[in-house]
Amino acid sequence: MKNAKLLLLALAVTTLSACGGSAAPDQPGPTPPGAEQPSSSTPTPGAYTVTGRVLTEAGEPLAGVEVTASHTVSYTYGSAKTDAQGRYHIALPHTLGSWDVGASMTLTFGGQNFDVRLSPEDDHPFAGSQGAVRDFVYRAEDTPKGKVLDYIDNSNVEIDYSTLEVTFTPDGPNAAKNTETVTVKYPYGYGLPDLPLGQYYVTASHRRGGVNEQLLIATRDNPNYAARALARFLPDSHYGPTLELFWKNPE
Repeated sequence: MKNAKLLLLALAVTTLSACGGSAAPDQPGPTPPGAEQPSSSTPTPGAYTVTGRVLTEAGEPLAGVEVTASHTVSYTYGSAKTDAQGRYHIALPHTLGSWDVGASMTLTFGGQNFDVRLSPEDDHPFAGSQGAVRDFVYRAEDTPKGKVLDYIDNSNVEIDYSTLEVTFTPDGPNAAKNTETVTVKYPYGYGLPDLPLGQYYVTASHRRGGVNEQLLIATRDNPNYAARALARFLPDSHYGPTLELFWKNPE
């Protein structure tokens, strides 16, 4: 009788399974606490990788920026350029120790190239085995500027610096991504202010004998005087990028 009872019990279990009394094998059960999958919208760096974005202050992506990860002890490094969305990804060598990240981009104005270096928002070194996210923002204070120097044509030229006004009109966006015209009054003893790198149309005027007078202007690479000159920054071993202007009274 005991064997008969066991046989009946086995038949009952088999019958329940055939009638769908248990969960189908292709239906997942509840997720155990703590085993939830991370959200795809939250970037998580992998081991021996560094990733991030390079943006302007306005949130616009910057493409073609070279980002370099450098080992803090050895000469090991890795680099990558940002894509159209300003994103980059660098796979790091499996080297023990920590890493720093920096970025550089090239701006071109008037046929001259100028390098701009950027620091990440978080500039702390990170362990390669942990990986990291390092984002960059190109801000107004990062805008490279150049020296503006001015000279008179010769000793016979009369310039009233107390009334001298110089207007700079960018020929396309400058390094600050600005196209607005800027007019400056010549400050006593200090010359003209530094300007964001770019190419500019320049005009100048002063008062001579109580009459407003438009000055003629020449530049280092364009010695032909005109009332409106197209000026560009050129490399200088002492000042760096330099824009040189020469004043002359009208004939």
